[in-house]
Amino acid sequence: MEFDKVIDKRVSTRAFLDKKIEKKDLEKIVDAGVKAPVGKSQYENMAITVITNKEFINEILEEAREIVNDPKANPIYSAPYLIIISAKDGHVTRLEDTACIIENMSLKATDLEIGSCYIRGMFERFDKKARFIEKLNIEKDFYPVHGLILGYPKEELKGKNHRIKTNYID
Repeated sequence: MEFDKVIDKRVSTRAFLDKKIEKKDLEKIVDAGVKAPVGKSQYENMAITVITNKEFINEILEEAREIVNDPKANPIYSAPYLIIISAKDGHVTRLEDTACIIENMSLKATDLEIGSCYIRGMFERFDKKARFIEKLNIEKDFYPVHGLILGYPKEELKGKNHRIKTNYID
Protein backbone atom coordinates (compact mmCIF):
# COMPACT_ATOMS: atom_id res chain seq x y z
CA MET A 1 0.00 0.00 0.00
CA GLU A 2 1.21 3.48 -0.78
CA PHE A 3 2.25 5.52 2.29
CA ASP A 4 -0.37 8.28 1.91
CA LYS A 5 -3.12 5.65 1.68
CA VAL A 6 -1.85 3.99 4.87
CA ILE A 7 -1.88 7.34 6.69
CA ASP A 8 -5.39 8.08 5.40
CA LYS A 9 -6.79 4.66 6.39
CA ARG A 10 -5.22 4.33 9.85
CA VAL A 11 -7.92 4.48 12.52
CA SER A 12 -8.43 2.96 15.96
CA THR A 13 -10.19 -0.39 15.62
CA ARG A 14 -12.37 -1.59 18.48
CA ALA A 15 -14.30 -4.47 16.88
CA PHE A 16 -12.45 -7.53 15.64
CA LEU A 17 -13.06 -10.77 13.77
CA ASP A 18 -11.95 -14.03 15.35
CA LYS A 19 -9.39 -14.61 12.60
CA LYS A 20 -5.77 -15.58 12.99
CA ILE A 21 -3.03 -13.16 11.92
CA GLU A 22 -0.27 -15.00 10.08
CA LYS A 23 3.01 -15.15 11.99
CA LYS A 24 4.87 -13.48 9.11
CA ASP A 25 2.48 -10.51 9.32
CA LEU A 26 2.90 -10.25 13.11
CA GLU A 27 6.65 -10.27 12.56
CA LYS A 28 6.35 -7.45 10.00
CA ILE A 29 4.32 -5.40 12.47
CA VAL A 30 6.84 -5.96 15.27
CA ASP A 31 9.72 -5.19 12.90
CA ALA A 32 8.12 -1.82 12.14
CA GLY A 33 8.08 -1.13 15.89
CA VAL A 34 11.71 -2.15 16.28
CA LYS A 35 12.63 0.41 13.60
CA ALA A 36 10.95 3.28 15.47
CA PRO A 37 13.06 6.10 16.88
CA VAL A 38 13.98 5.80 20.56
CA GLY A 39 15.38 8.68 22.62
CA LYS A 40 19.18 8.78 22.63
CA SER A 41 19.08 5.45 20.74
CA GLN A 42 18.62 3.65 24.06
CA TYR A 43 16.92 0.65 22.49
CA GLU A 44 18.22 -1.52 25.32
CA ASN A 45 15.72 0.25 27.61
CA MET A 46 12.69 -0.92 25.63
CA ALA A 47 11.01 -4.31 25.20
CA ILE A 48 8.19 -5.62 23.02
CA THR A 49 6.04 -8.57 24.10
CA VAL A 50 3.61 -10.12 21.61
CA ILE A 51 0.76 -12.02 23.26
CA THR A 52 -1.23 -14.40 21.09
CA ASN A 53 -2.46 -16.58 23.97
CA LYS A 54 -6.11 -15.68 24.56
CA GLU A 55 -6.07 -17.08 28.11
CA PHE A 56 -3.19 -14.79 29.05
CA ILE A 57 -4.88 -11.80 27.43
CA ASN A 58 -7.97 -12.61 29.51
CA GLU A 59 -5.85 -12.80 32.68
CA ILE A 60 -4.57 -9.29 32.00
CA LEU A 61 -8.12 -8.14 31.27
CA GLU A 62 -9.39 -9.62 34.55
CA GLU A 63 -6.66 -7.84 36.49
CA ALA A 64 -7.61 -4.57 34.77
CA ARG A 65 -11.26 -5.13 35.71
CA GLU A 66 -10.27 -5.63 39.34
CA ILE A 67 -8.31 -2.38 39.37
CA VAL A 68 -11.21 -0.31 38.04
CA ASN A 69 -13.74 -2.33 40.05
CA ASP A 70 -15.86 -2.98 36.96
CA PRO A 71 -16.42 -6.63 35.97
CA LYS A 72 -17.76 -5.56 32.57
CA ALA A 73 -14.90 -3.24 31.58
CA ASN A 74 -13.35 -4.24 28.27
CA PRO A 75 -10.36 -1.93 27.68
CA ILE A 76 -8.92 -4.31 25.09
CA TYR A 77 -12.17 -4.60 23.13
CA SER A 78 -11.97 -8.40 22.87
CA ALA A 79 -8.98 -8.11 20.54
CA PRO A 80 -7.34 -11.44 19.73
CA TYR A 81 -3.78 -10.05 19.95
CA LEU A 82 -2.06 -7.77 22.44
CA ILE A 83 1.39 -6.24 22.13
CA ILE A 84 2.85 -4.71 25.29
CA ILE A 85 5.66 -2.17 25.15
CA SER A 86 7.74 -2.14 28.32
CA ALA A 87 10.56 0.14 29.41
CA LYS A 88 13.30 0.02 31.97
CA ASP A 89 12.26 1.71 35.20
CA GLY A 90 13.41 5.32 35.11
CA HIS A 91 13.87 5.47 31.30
CA VAL A 92 13.21 9.18 30.80
CA THR A 93 11.67 9.04 27.31
CA ARG A 94 9.59 5.88 27.83
CA LEU A 95 6.27 7.55 26.97
CA GLU A 96 7.56 9.16 23.80
CA ASP A 97 9.44 6.03 22.74
CA THR A 98 6.41 3.85 23.32
CA ALA A 99 4.26 6.19 21.24
CA CYS A 100 6.74 6.04 18.35
CA ILE A 101 6.96 2.24 18.51
CA ILE A 102 3.19 1.85 18.62
CA GLU A 103 2.59 4.32 15.80
CA ASN A 104 5.02 2.47 13.53
CA MET A 105 3.29 -0.83 14.33
CA SER A 106 -0.16 0.71 13.79
CA LEU A 107 0.86 1.99 10.38
CA LYS A 108 2.28 -1.39 9.37
CA ALA A 109 -0.86 -3.13 10.61
CA THR A 110 -2.95 -0.76 8.49
CA ASP A 111 -0.73 -1.52 5.50
CA LEU A 112 -1.59 -5.21 6.01
CA GLU A 113 -5.34 -4.43 6.43
CA ILE A 114 -5.11 -5.37 10.12
CA GLY A 115 -6.88 -3.22 12.69
CA SER A 116 -5.14 -1.76 15.73
CA CYS A 117 -5.79 0.46 18.72
CA TYR A 118 -3.34 2.15 21.09
CA ILE A 119 -4.12 1.09 24.67
CA ARG A 120 -2.87 3.60 27.22
CA GLY A 121 -5.26 4.03 30.13
CA MET A 122 -5.36 0.39 31.18
CA PHE A 123 -1.59 0.22 31.54
CA GLU A 124 -1.37 3.50 33.41
CA ARG A 125 -3.59 2.00 36.13
CA PHE A 126 -1.35 -1.02 36.70
CA ASP A 127 1.45 -0.61 39.19
CA LYS A 128 4.84 -2.28 39.12
CA LYS A 129 3.46 -5.19 41.13
CA ALA A 130 0.78 -6.23 38.63
CA ARG A 131 0.46 -10.02 38.72
CA PHE A 132 0.84 -10.52 34.98
CA ILE A 133 4.22 -8.77 34.69
CA GLU A 134 6.17 -11.83 35.79
CA LYS A 135 4.71 -13.83 32.88
CA LEU A 136 5.93 -11.29 30.29
CA ASN A 137 9.48 -12.68 30.46
CA ILE A 138 10.97 -9.19 30.44
CA GLU A 139 14.14 -8.15 32.21
CA LYS A 140 14.13 -7.19 35.86
CA ASP A 141 13.32 -3.49 36.34
CA PHE A 142 11.27 -3.37 33.10
CA TYR A 143 7.57 -2.51 33.35
CA PRO A 144 4.68 -2.25 30.87
CA VAL A 145 4.10 1.28 29.60
CA HIS A 146 1.38 0.96 26.96
CA GLY A 147 -0.10 -1.58 24.58
CA LEU A 148 -1.41 -2.13 21.09
CA ILE A 149 -4.31 -4.43 20.31
CA LEU A 150 -4.49 -6.09 16.92
CA GLY A 151 -6.90 -8.11 14.84
CA TYR A 152 -8.74 -8.18 11.58
CA PRO A 153 -11.42 -5.49 11.77
CA LYS A 154 -15.12 -6.34 11.61
CA GLU A 155 -15.52 -3.40 9.25
CA GLU A 156 -13.24 -2.24 6.47
CA LEU A 157 -10.59 0.26 7.56
CA LYS A 158 -11.79 3.66 6.43
CA GLY A 159 -10.01 6.83 7.30
CA LYS A 160 -11.60 9.72 9.09
CA ASN A 161 -11.43 13.36 8.22
CA HIS A 162 -9.18 14.33 11.14
CA ARG A 163 -8.71 18.03 11.75
CA ILE A 164 -6.12 19.68 13.95
CA LYS A 165 -5.93 23.44 13.98
CA THR A 166 -2.74 24.32 12.11
CA ASN A 167 -1.00 27.67 11.82
CA TYR A 168 1.71 28.45 9.30
CA ILE A 169 4.02 31.33 10.11
CA ASP A 170 6.14 32.78 7.32
